[in-house]
Amino acid sequence: MKEDHVMLMAPERSEQLETALRNIENEAIDTARIREAGKFDELAGPFSDSLVLFGAGPLGRNTLAGLRRAGVEPLTFTDNNPRLWGKDVDGLEVLSPDEVCSRYRDSACFVVTIYQGSDVRRQLTARGCKRVAPFPALFWKYSQIFIPTNGIDLPHRIHSVTAEIRRCDSILHDQASRRELCEQLIWRYWLDYDALSAPFDGKHTYFPLDLLTPLTEEVFVDCGSFDGDSLDSFATHWDRKFRHAFAFEADPANRTALASHIEAMGLAERATIMPYVVGNLNGPVSFACSGSAGSHVSSTAGASIVEARRLDDVEWPLPPTFIKMDIESAEPEALLGAQQLLQRHHPILAICTYHRSEHLWQIPNLIHSISSEYRIFLRRCAEECWEGVCYAIPLSRLKKA
Repeated sequence: MKEDHVMLMAPERSEQLETALRNIENEAIDTARIREAGKFDELAGPFSDSLVLFGAGPLGRNTLAGLRRAGVEPLTFTDNNPRLWGKDVDGLEVLSPDEVCSRYRDSACFVVTIYQGSDVRRQLTARGCKRVAPFPALFWKYSQIFIPTNGIDLPHRIHSVTAEIRRCDSILHDQASRRELCEQLIWRYWLDYDALSAPFDGKHTYFPLDLLTPLTEEVFVDCGSFDGDSLDSFATHWDRKFRHAFAFEADPANRTALASHIEAMGLAERATIMPYVVGNLNGPVSFACSGSAGSHVSSTAGASIVEARRLDDVEWPLPPTFIKMDIESAEPEALLGAQQLLQRHHPILAICTYHRSEHLWQIPNLIHSISSEYRIFLRRCAEECWEGVCYAIPLSRLKKA
């Protein structure tokens, strides 16, 4: 236990976090509010109402809809996908990057509405575009419409949770985890992209074999199984040597794709589809079925009614040894609904932290409060905050040095 305590309190990383937290606490909350509200206009300069949206996918479309609610009509979309050029997306024309840069490089702000947008920001700067902004700054400006969403929240709210962040730092098991917590805090508070280290390899998002020891009798629980992509990745990482998988997916269209994928992988005898939302209650819930990875619990008009289950109340024919959750911000509720399971069996956990800003520290703290047997790690497998995961690994399953 003493060795673990020394590792948990590695001073060089905690000192960096403490410096960042003190800088936050020393900024008056009203100053933080003014800074976050003005960040986009600072980046956009005189073109804060003359906007080009780079990225006509789901994020771009959602941004367009939000701007229209705010009374702002962008000039155009642009996108690197040539199949979209010359077409309308939600009533807005999509121009090629060459054309839009030629037309607007000196008279508009280009808002990058794609995840992992660093390459596009460099592309626009190289083409001479004077004003380029990442979408989080725009979301801060129109916070009444966009916040909280897509893992983005307002910086001033961090003032009220510094104790929780310090608690999270104290339970993280290695320096890479502390670095991630600190760098994420700096990015989320000041939108400082230079503070972020390179992400880990996205091929291993849920399955960090450098941290854990796999079992040939693994029983995998895939919460938010979508079309089976993470189940496929699990089978590949385990070289198909596992006992069984339980795939939770509430969206009917996704379940159809999931069943086909399981059949194509030859796993029909070792995979069970569970048609439920995972949460902290049993019974019907309102659920937005989009036929995509973004299906989620929602009370909006037009949502479907699906069944929810607590993992504690599932009649498991085999006790889970590994649980993954990517369930669109419902992770804390699902963990609360699995407390007895975690305390009894201590399955490895791979829990997404990026759907809500506060989940970065809340989820590690919650897991630690459920069971102190876990060693807790933070990793990020994409740019900015995307594909952030908390891994909780019991001591018996830690990778041996």
